[in-house]
Amino acid sequence: MNKFQPLFFMIALLATAAMISIGIAIAYRHVPAIVASIVALFAVMGVGFSLKRKKKMR
Repeated sequence: MNKFQPLFFMIALLATAAMISIGIAIAYRHVPAIVASIVALFAVMGVGFSLKRKKKMR
């Protein structure tokens, strides 16, 4: 079993929060919040994947 990695755990929590906020924004039909949540999700996921790749390269 892999050891606990708090940085990746926090990134996963942020991505989950962004997904939840997309759903909430859709429920309220607030287009700017939908767009902002999608952008935040892509940013957080991008950071997570780039950190994972950098860690794998070492």
